[in-house]
Amino acid sequence: MSAPVPSGVLVMNVERNDSQTDPATPEADRIVAEVLAGDTQAFAGLVRLYQETVWRIAAALLRDRDATENLVQQVFVDAYFHLDQYALDTDFGAWIRTVARNRLRKELRSAGREDRRLAGYRERLAERLRAEAAGPQDAADEYVAALRGCRESLPPRDAALIRMRYEKGLSFDTIAQAQGQSADAVQRMLSRIRFRLRDCIRSKLNTT
Repeated sequence: MSAPVPSGVLVMNVERNDSQTDPATPEADRIVAEVLAGDTQAFAGLVRLYQETVWRIAAALLRDRDATENLVQQVFVDAYFHLDQYALDTDFGAWIRTVARNRLRKELRSAGREDRRLAGYRERLAERLRAEAAGPQDAADEYVAALRGCRESLPPRDAALIRMRYEKGLSFDTIAQAQGQSADAVQRMLSRIRFRLRDCIRSKLNTT
């Protein structure tokens, strides 16, 4: 990733892009369809297309490279697990920016908007993605490798739930009937699985 540009430019660029149709949306839609069909490797394409967009949003407020890198990774983890909520043929750029801003607001709230919020980031993010040396392709490949490894480590039942919901696109009611559970129970189980996968991915990215 490139170094952040001055904050005034960052904010201006983000506001301008929000009012325009994302020219990369057709390619993004194609990739989204592939991911939802089960090709998790294709998600690297979305990382390559939009990591600079997400980086700019994060850097505009965080102003700290380690914290920015951490938030960018979290945004793409969020995007992966909520990809089925994106409506094809709309504007993927606007959607990913919304995901990024929601994550940024959560991080700032949990950190109390004080300078001490950065201390925890620095401790957890030593060697994050080796961003100074690694290019976009390296970062995308590393993320996808972490995602694949974490999915493969899931217990069979958890892996089956992920496949039914995010690869086959089944409704909570349909999954509940197949599992002999209530729809609410299925939603709770999937939420817990997503959190475990997020922690696993972050751990792998922090230690590589």
